Amino acid sequence: MLSTWGRKAQYSMAQDDGKDGIQRKTISPYDLTTNDNPGIIITQVQLKGENYDEWARSIRTALRARKKFGFIDGTIKRPDENSSDLKDWWTINSLLVSWIRNTIEPTLRSTISHVEVAQDLWTDIKERFLVINGPRIQQLKTKLADCKQKGLTIVNYYGKLKMIWDELANFEQMPTCKCGKCTCDLGSVLEKKREEEKVHQFLMGLDETIYGTVRSNLLAQDPLPNLNRVYSTLIQEERVKTIAREKEE
Repeated sequence: MLSTWGRKAQYSMAQDDGKDGIQRKTISPYDLTTNDNPGIIITQVQLKGENYDEWARSIRTALRARKKFGFIDGTIKRPDENSSDLKDWWTINSLLVSWIRNTIEPTLRSTISHVEVAQDLWTDIKERFLVINGPRIQQLKTKLADCKQKGLTIVNYYGKLKMIWDELANFEQMPTCKCGKCTCDLGSVLEKKREEEKVHQFLMGLDETIYGTVRSNLLAQDPLPNLNRVYSTLIQEERVKTIAREKEE
């Protein structure tokens, strides 16, 4: 067993359309780079308590990218006491504990007990800050329904909507296939449906007297334009109206 710091990357062979095999690097969960030190910040999202879902999601993404999340969710078990892997397992755990604590707001961090096993720290934080999402989801959906342009620029109005959409996404994650056998691409279908809902929400909150006509034209299109296309169309319409107004003045 190679040490954590000296472990060499393994290689597997993969076929490329029937041509000669190519070497593909396979990174071990125990591998570390020179940049993997206890002081790094693996995500810019800082745990403040009420944003637990967003924080946990960003931590999972960062650790999966490094093939380290298995130490957190327990899929990489602690080796036996006489195993040569035990020392390396402790090294990774100590590193992960530091990484997680580095992403917690300082005042909040002082209230969290220091533990040596990363999975225990992860579980402790989850039990403290994961709350029932129903009331918050209802609050956000009410806020979304009430979000109107009311004289704002298109950029600022869209920005308000996007903040609500992004927070809702933390609570309402898209379902994914877990059996690995589905071929219907359900994820893409659901994502398209969610985007269509955003388009309708965006258009319905526009100022009627200014954007009523362009809104009707966009809604009449089949298929419905995607969100980016709707946004760019409205930005262009806003510029045209601004220029026309300046000429009148």
